Amino acid sequence: MSFTRFLLTGLFRAVLVTSLSAGPEYALGVGKLSLGVDATLDAASGLSGPGAGRESLFGTVLGHALWTQTAEATQAKAVTWSAYSSVLWVEGRGPTERILGDFLAVNNAEDYQSLRLYSWWAEANGAAWSWRTGAWLVDEEFCSTTAGGALINSAFGWPAFISSNVLNAGTAYSAAALGSRVALTLPSGWTAKVAVYDGDAFDYAVGDEHLNRHGTHYQLNAGQGAVIFTELGYAPEGAPTRVYLGGWLHTADFVDLGSGETHAGNQGAYAIIERTLAGNTGEAGNVEAHVRYGWAPEDRSTVAWAFDTAVAVTGLLPSRPADVTALGLVYAEMSAKLAGQDFEHVTELSHSIALGEHLTVQPDLQYIRHVGALNTASDAWLFILRLSATY
Repeated sequence: MSFTRFLLTGLFRAVLVTSLSAGPEYALGVGKLSLGVDATLDAASGLSGPGAGRESLFGTVLGHALWTQTAEATQAKAVTWSAYSSVLWVEGRGPTERILGDFLAVNNAEDYQSLRLYSWWAEANGAAWSWRTGAWLVDEEFCSTTAGGALINSAFGWPAFISSNVLNAGTAYSAAALGSRVALTLPSGWTAKVAVYDGDAFDYAVGDEHLNRHGTHYQLNAGQGAVIFTELGYAPEGAPTRVYLGGWLHTADFVDLGSGETHAGNQGAYAIIERTLAGNTGEAGNVEAHVRYGWAPEDRSTVAWAFDTAVAVTGLLPSRPADVTALGLVYAEMSAKLAGQDFEHVTELSHSIALGEHLTVQPDLQYIRHVGALNTASDAWLFILRLSATY
């Protein structure tokens, strides 16, 4: 297919270019402008169970620009500024759509095909605080984990106890929403963040992909409400253990899954414990692990609670110091008011092979229990091979 040839050619060219440079930078006013491109190509195959023998090919290209003030321009200033913008291009049909029809979404890059404005924001930074406003993704700053970032299943990124219980998965990949965030970081290691976002980045309750297909449609109203996120963390610099407690509130109306009555709003809470078991982050010999749990009221929430844990090892093989090996487990319990649905459970094993500084090949194997969270569904095995280029 033409898209495949184009994307493969683009990735090949990115490999050639990135062998010479880490991305261009340009002087712009009192700051510098950094440009970059991230591209992925995923090939997936159903090994057994629902979708066995089916295949999918799926790719994304993300172009981004970041402007920051230079050190010379900020030496005498109490507040510094930065700005960011990006464009996302998605092609192909991923494994959840084409192969499995699973609930938790086995591929974290899967999305409907489009070319659109992705995220953009401006940020002010003080000595211990920052304020950001624009349109971007909440999962970049809230409820994230280090070890989970090494895995491909979506549930290790934006968790099901939030994504399944707000309108259209909330302001996470791949729909940026208007919002504003304030963060505080104290020398003692305590952090606090609060943000308010548009309640529906798609602007359509049933997720019409055409309404905001190019990322330029913005609408605020009481019907879709707003989503408020808060997070309190304790993560002293250099400390092996980090703890985060957070919560969210969506102010839109939600229908009771049993009685059909309307509830004013939905909410939930979560807790995360991360631990560096060995080494330093990003260096050979590093081992990162986490456990994460979240809850929401099951009278109006598709997922009553979910739990995930993962461990990621950098340089497991001494001869491959930049490779990352990760193992993760995630379990999502459906609301008891949903007839015929009980849970979906995923076990994932992944290995990222660094081919130079800017190219990665990542074979990934997932075992999915109760595909689609249906209590009558069989289990499935899925294999994904991801090729990533960063420039």
